[in-house]
Amino acid sequence: MSETLVLEQQDSTSGPLAVSLPASRTRFRYGFTIFCGAFLLFQVQLILGKYILPWFGGTPAVWTTCMLFFQLLLLGGYLYAHFLSSKLSARTQAIVHIAVISVSAGVIVLGAAFWKTPLLPGSSWRPASSDFPISQILRLLLVSVGLPFLCLSASAPLLQSWFARAYPGKSPYRLYALSNTGSLLGLVTYPFAIEPGFRLHLQAWLWSAAYMLFFAGLIACAMDIKRSAKPAAPSAELEEAIQPSGSVQLLWFLLPAFASLMLLATTNLMCQEVAVVPFLWVLPLSLYLISFIVCFDNPKWYRRGIFHVLLVASLPMALLVLLSSINAPVVRQVSVLGLVLFACCMVCHGELARLKPHPSHLTRFYLLISAGGAAGGMFVALAAPRIFSGFWEFHVGLIGCVLLGIFAIARDRESWWYRNKPYLGSTILLALFMAPEFLWRYAGLADIQSAMYRWHYYPLLTALAIWAVSVAIKNRNTQASYRPINSAQLASVAIIVALAASLYGQVQFDKLREVRRDRNFYASLLIRRSALHTIELRHGQTSHGSQSSVQPTEPTSYYARHRGIGLFMEAKAACTSPCPLRYGIIGMGAGTLAAYGRPGDTFRFYELNPQVIGYSTGSRPYFTYIHDSPARVEIMPGDARLSLEREFSESGSQKFDVLVVDAFSSDSIPLHLLTQEAIEIYLEHLRGPDSVLVFHISNRMLDLSPVVAALAAHNRLAAVRLHKPHGADIADKSDWILLSRDPYALAINSFQDHLDSLPPPDPTMLWTDDFSNLFRVLRLH
Repeated sequence: MSETLVLEQQDSTSGPLAVSLPASRTRFRYGFTIFCGAFLLFQVQLILGKYILPWFGGTPAVWTTCMLFFQLLLLGGYLYAHFLSSKLSARTQAIVHIAVISVSAGVIVLGAAFWKTPLLPGSSWRPASSDFPISQILRLLLVSVGLPFLCLSASAPLLQSWFARAYPGKSPYRLYALSNTGSLLGLVTYPFAIEPGFRLHLQAWLWSAAYMLFFAGLIACAMDIKRSAKPAAPSAELEEAIQPSGSVQLLWFLLPAFASLMLLATTNLMCQEVAVVPFLWVLPLSLYLISFIVCFDNPKWYRRGIFHVLLVASLPMALLVLLSSINAPVVRQVSVLGLVLFACCMVCHGELARLKPHPSHLTRFYLLISAGGAAGGMFVALAAPRIFSGFWEFHVGLIGCVLLGIFAIARDRESWWYRNKPYLGSTILLALFMAPEFLWRYAGLADIQSAMYRWHYYPLLTALAIWAVSVAIKNRNTQASYRPINSAQLASVAIIVALAASLYGQVQFDKLREVRRDRNFYASLLIRRSALHTIELRHGQTSHGSQSSVQPTEPTSYYARHRGIGLFMEAKAACTSPCPLRYGIIGMGAGTLAAYGRPGDTFRFYELNPQVIGYSTGSRPYFTYIHDSPARVEIMPGDARLSLEREFSESGSQKFDVLVVDAFSSDSIPLHLLTQEAIEIYLEHLRGPDSVLVFHISNRMLDLSPVVAALAAHNRLAAVRLHKPHGADIADKSDWILLSRDPYALAINSFQDHLDSLPPPDPTMLWTDDFSNLFRVLRLH
């Protein structure tokens, strides 16, 4: 291809700098400084993301917003590097960058002085309300790490630009692969070594010390450039010959944009069904960086024949997870989503690497890459919640990656797009016709065939097959090497049509029973008809309560009278002492627990998502448990833990007789509500020794009973687990753990048929704000 512009071995001067430096010493300086900066770049994202996560409800959108911030600063850093390298002389570049990074080091020192720990803002920066969380997160991150992160972002392309001019015959793209390797190690070492080994405040100090080491390495590189020879004028003829076209630069933007979009969309899907923890941030981001490393380290690593096939093979697996995620084991979901993400990123970044320019355009190349990454992040974090009422950006990204891959190979006359494969089209069409049958027989999706008819899947494929046959007949006697339309192109069109139809159908599937769907920063919520005369509140694949119009005051689902919490609430209604009772409920859902209220009781709900509150309040609520309850109902918007902490400092204990922790984000537990620091806050708000703390831990993905057992043992609390269903209700059980300082408060006779054993307390399972081990509580089957 004439426009790939891979001119890595150009011998002439490649820019305004022409220097002669001691080879081995200088190369080590460049390599070490770039590697160290990239390592720190991704470590600080995880440190700050984990630190502020409890301040904003522990939802997946917190990490998405953090990623958006870091992508925007990455773009700012690349823009700054492009300006320096293209507008200033070598000496001026060195002076300016040393001055800026010196200021950033001063910012870190000031943060340590005012906050007692660098990077981590003090408690005065905690949000007072849940309004405008995105702007609050962006402002918080800007103050804490904005300038240091900008300097780290700018240093990688700037140092590569200096290296390219110092060594005109050497490719700087190996340093780009080294940079991504440093980023990858920064990621994978965090959940396995840094997070379990060091508390957050110590992590911040260690990071700051490493930043000063990076500062020293950058000064050494800058001093070499500053002492170098005077600028040499570039060859105008060479510059004109290697000028990239507009279509190439458009692909420099679009390919990383859709790879970034898929990264964040996949992370959202993983986190909403499991947990918002660093490991599930690290896994997708690691796959994303591995694709960069593989594609930019050596052109031989990216093979279209391998990774295009991998992408096509991963598409039905993605559809299978989307259609059956409610029953899919966590390992299958995470593995398949990871495979799809890796295939998409390999295609996007592989085609991007084939278009990398001469080093004289290196900073512009990186600038457009970072601009594309920021655009993908902005779409997921800002645009998608306003455009879509569900997590459908994954669908957009999947189709976009396939289309971009086809567009990239269509530009290359030597690609398989122009090679006629006689049996490829018919094989693809046959496979697409047989896919629903396979899913019905072997994947357990009983409704898939009728769904395909509703989605007009078969009519579309039939029309495509007729078109394919007519083209094949028309081209049968054509002897040209490159036919206008060949079977490879027909197969690609067939895949696009089938993918679009299937994804559209998956989106439309829930609309058959949909009453209302909403999405905001905290969740994508669906109210649907789950059965005759019954509506249900769902977040992701998980039910958060339901109500029957026939018996509107009767609690249902996890909260039914024959379940653990129902038995406890009925027994508590016998009113031992004191009476009436005061209940605290963390997580409103459909407000079902209010059905157990009696005159004189008080139910105080803490709910993070204002949309959930709206479903149960107002003149025409969808769920009427709160409206119909004879008890007094109070609703406190905002994160429950922050609200309880603020209430205790302002007015003292709420004196709850019962405090129920029932907060979920889809099937993901907000982990900051299950730590030792959290339970200390809960205990402060209990009335007396016989008050009861209740945890709802029903979960498809995680077995949280060892965590609660460790919390109970550490705080010397008696514990009872109500898990076993009664009678024929074996298929639909709920899991509750009751804790109290007084064992007699839990000695209730009606529990006997529902008791289940708690695991023996393990001190290593005690979760804190600084430590949580997700691997040990995963349900692998």
